[in-house]
Amino acid sequence: MLSKNTLVMVATILVSVVIGFFLGKIKTADDGGVTSDSGAANASADAGQAQQTGGQSGEQSGEQAKGMSATELAKLKSVPETIESPQGDFTLVTVIEGEEQNRFLRSSLQAVTNQRRNLAILTQRFNQMDPKLAQQRELLAGEVNQVRQALEQNLRFMAQNFGYTLANNYLLVPHNATLSSVVGEGDDQLKTVIHTFADSESYKKFQEKTDAYTKLKRDQVMAYRETLTEAEKQQPLPKMPLTDAMKKAGRAMIKQYKCDPERNYVIEFQKAALYFRPSQQ
Repeated sequence: MLSKNTLVMVATILVSVVIGFFLGKIKTADDGGVTSDSGAANASADAGQAQQTGGQSGEQSGEQAKGMSATELAKLKSVPETIESPQGDFTLVTVIEGEEQNRFLRSSLQAVTNQRRNLAILTQRFNQMDPKLAQQRELLAGEVNQVRQALEQNLRFMAQNFGYTLANNYLLVPHNATLSSVVGEGDDQLKTVIHTFADSESYKKFQEKTDAYTKLKRDQVMAYRETLTEAEKQQPLPKMPLTDAMKKAGRAMIKQYKCDPERNYVIEFQKAALYFRPSQQ
């Protein structure tokens, strides 16, 4: 069991399934393929595509835990059986191996996140709509039902293939990952691996440095905004020069990881472990 002092830096996936592995300009390999807040229809479409293109990968990952205890799975895959956190212990659900399988899980989690968010927004709009607007309410009710049905379908799929349920909170812990520089976009994109994380501890240290740099930038923006009038706050922020602390932190990351935190990179997981604990009611 990992102690609190050695707890790996992971993405906390609460009931809302927040997938926030990286802050600032460092992004995950599948960021371009997941949906944003652009609408319920897009979220549903992305989730459906993920099932069609990645379903086999998901089934393979889910099979790892079938008929096997957390203790047996942890020993087989050389990962901790449980992880301690201030909220309580998390227990191993499954181990996802391979870039495709990991990308599939994360995109599926993101699709569920978007669907739940869109469902909440649409439901609130429906509840606040004037009852006299019968036709508009009927159309909106149809959208609500469409998103709800797609969400329920994806939740069943996630439960079957990854043991995922909204009754639990989750941690996704990377154990093997690569950091790549990128040039170009789409099919013409060229990726070059610049650093490899061989275990969760090495990834944790990188994440801590990334978070620290992001905090420096966030503090800089907040301090600058405090000097603005309300009207000025509505305007786009100018490009601000790097502080001495940011320059120092940037040089350290370039030296250790060949990674400039002011540029874009891709991180891909080759092995990750999914843990759960029951949600607090």
